[in-house]
Amino acid sequence: MELSELIESVDILEYISQYTEFTEKNGEYWGLSPLKEEKTPSFSIRKEENNFYDFSSGVGGNVLTFIRYYNKCGYQKAIEILKEYVGCDGDVAPPHKKLAATEVAKRFAKPKKTNKISKVTALPDDYMERYEKRQEKLAVWKAEGISEASMNKFQVYYDSFSNRLVYPIRSPDGKIINVGGRTLDEAWKEKGLRKYTYFKPWGELNTLYGLYENMEEIQNRHEIILFEGAKSVMLADTWGIHNTGAILTSHLNPNQMKILAQLGCRVVFALDKEVCIRDDHNIKRLKQFVKVEYIWDRDNLLDAKDAPVDKGLETWKKLYEGRLSWR
Repeated sequence: MELSELIESVDILEYISQYTEFTEKNGEYWGLSPLKEEKTPSFSIRKEENNFYDFSSGVGGNVLTFIRYYNKCGYQKAIEILKEYVGCDGDVAPPHKKLAATEVAKRFAKPKKTNKISKVTALPDDYMERYEKRQEKLAVWKAEGISEASMNKFQVYYDSFSNRLVYPIRSPDGKIINVGGRTLDEAWKEKGLRKYTYFKPWGELNTLYGLYENMEEIQNRHEIILFEGAKSVMLADTWGIHNTGAILTSHLNPNQMKILAQLGCRVVFALDKEVCIRDDHNIKRLKQFVKVEYIWDRDNLLDAKDAPVDKGLETWKKLYEGRLSWR
């Protein structure tokens, strides 16, 4: 039997239900994580894909991945556990068994230069409708300065199962390719939860948050301001600044660099204070194609880990007006 056949023969919901109880919500199944102690369900199973994702630990994959993490065991031991569950006595072939000669040839072949491209599956257009518009929950971000209009524009909702504010992450052509979540649990550090997380794992991002929603203004101004996080995009939008996006991390990857090069407009990097963009190899490459500018906090207006919008609109204006050009 092939390993892929063994994995596909197991209903992942049925298997993991041995360790925790699940509640169905709009086609997804949610329960308390069997991998970490928690009080709020953040463990999700999607039956149609036969895989899981644990928001509390950031682990996701198929039933074999779950067995490895749950039992804290290696690959071969996990296969044996799965075989015993299925009642399979025979050998299980690895997914891609190669001839020895082929393997030797591959080892001595000249390495190919390839870019890692994430494979993403678009979610349904109405995907966010499964979540709630709970004003008392959205009030957390309102208190931090984000307007209701901006939260509506970027489709911020509340997920009662994981106790998170959630928002769609779209590809440049507008398809929902992931969902970001920000926990509202005040004790998230003590519980080992992630403050920000994603609905499903991905490799290198092949998008820029907010690009689709702000494309018209970006093209009109021939400029895109890039923050690290989605929340900064929403806060800037509240202030009337609509030509922004976010890289959703602290460094630019090759896929994002290609998007910006094709966009062809001026790029202003407004990353968190502790990030030095001059150390970013892909930003250096981007300079070959478009004009690059960046925010520099020369007057120490920000604290060590602040985003450039964290101290309010007036501070942001000073930082933006004092931006530098990277020649």
